[in-house]
Amino acid sequence: MKSYWLVTLLSLLVLAGCSHRPIPVAASYPATAQRKMQAAHHWDVLANDVAKRIKKTLELTFPNAAVKPSLVVKPKKEQEKLPFGKAFSTLLKTKLVQQGSVVMTRAAQYDNKTLNVEYDMQVVHHKDRRLTYLPPGLMTALSAGVWMVAQAQDRWKYPGLATLPFAIAADINSAVSYYLPGETNTEVILSTSITMNQQYIFGDSRIYYINDGDYDHYENVRTVL
Repeated sequence: MKSYWLVTLLSLLVLAGCSHRPIPVAASYPATAQRKMQAAHHWDVLANDVAKRIKKTLELTFPNAAVKPSLVVKPKKEQEKLPFGKAFSTLLKTKLVQQGSVVMTRAAQYDNKTLNVEYDMQVVHHKDRRLTYLPPGLMTALSAGVWMVAQAQDRWKYPGLATLPFAIAADINSAVSYYLPGETNTEVILSTSITMNQQYIFGDSRIYYINDGDYDHYENVRTVL
């Protein structure tokens, strides 16, 4: 009986100790989805979506205007030389024209009613974060699988059937990998804005995963430390 009370007391002390910590307990965010850009086609999709949002913003901002204000796309000079910067400038202008907007050239003479379309990109390099975790229950499932194979060898009439669950699990894993391209340590923040004089009338920001080796599409490698 004494040993029972001793174990109980020790258990209570352990539980009491778990309720106090010098720092907060780390908690994960709820599962969310973030797209991964891996092709120039994805840039085209982004440009088309941004152009649609710009058109809708102009319709809401200037509902009574017979002719909507003209636009001029003005990326930053240092970013216009990068693969994404150069491509996105052309794609965005093309999509805007296709959707009926009036887009001026950089050399054109335009008044203060012309709206400035600007975009910017920022690459974020993560150096210390865990991306892969073993799924809960994996070790239990593996142990059960080993036991099942052992039982099949000794007692089943058709022991080869024991491999069927593993084949199904492998197919499921392949399907998940096909539709989920995987997280990386590199992300890019793409922001587009429209200003009229000193006022912002449109803002759009997107965050994407990119392959670690593709960061120079969005960032001048000479500025990376």
